[in-house]
Amino acid sequence: MIKIEGLSVSYTKKSAPVLHDVTCSVPEKKITVLVGPNGSGKSTLLRTICGLLRAQTGTITLDGKNLSAYKSHERAQKIAFLSQSRRIPEVTVRQLVLRGRFPYTHFPRQYSQNDYAIVEEALRALDMTALADCKLHELSGGQQQKAWLAMALAQQTPLLVLDEPLTFLDIRQQLELLRLLKTLCAQGKTILLVIHDLQTALTFADKLIVLSGGRVIAEGEPALIAEQGTIDRAFAIHTKKITASDGGQFYTFSSEGIV
Repeated sequence: MIKIEGLSVSYTKKSAPVLHDVTCSVPEKKITVLVGPNGSGKSTLLRTICGLLRAQTGTITLDGKNLSAYKSHERAQKIAFLSQSRRIPEVTVRQLVLRGRFPYTHFPRQYSQNDYAIVEEALRALDMTALADCKLHELSGGQQQKAWLAMALAQQTPLLVLDEPLTFLDIRQQLELLRLLKTLCAQGKTILLVIHDLQTALTFADKLIVLSGGRVIAEGEPALIAEQGTIDRAFAIHTKKITASDGGQFYTFSSEGIV
């Protein structure tokens, strides 16, 4: 669905590149997870893929078409992006989720019955119906995160891009969200996200992309990447794969002995 070739990105013309000659791909109808140490360029890559940052060199193609050839509303109908940091507007949860329908309306905003139905469906999917009329700023961090996710769902794009969506969620909410993302993927949605928890990333992703120092150092099947020691090199840790008695597999991580 997305192909990236030779991508380099700087925040200003005079600043050093944050991303260097990045080449990778995001397969259609799969869950792709970006991992890497802090400052490795994960958020920058997501923002560039979504058209919010301009590349100095290289190309990004979406469904075989250069990303720069899409008009802003066309891109917004293809990609829903949930960023890591957001300003909290003075709106209710339902009003926020309704903003997910912006790419399908024209000024002045006039919503159809179908738009409202999609909003209610998104609220139900995130178990936010009971809080729909609450002011966003009055909610907990986890509840706010779920409201933003509902807005992204209401955008109804084939590609969902999420920057650290598990932030602020308790363990039950995290598991519910991961289950929802698996369901959405099974229904045909392509998902690209950043996850800091390596255990979750390695066991949840269909494909892993590892960034380090602004470069892609590996991409592919998560278990194979772990076995090759790429995670250890990127994070300066030891990774060990454990097979449970029921055949399930998980990973442990240690910094012991690392200088």
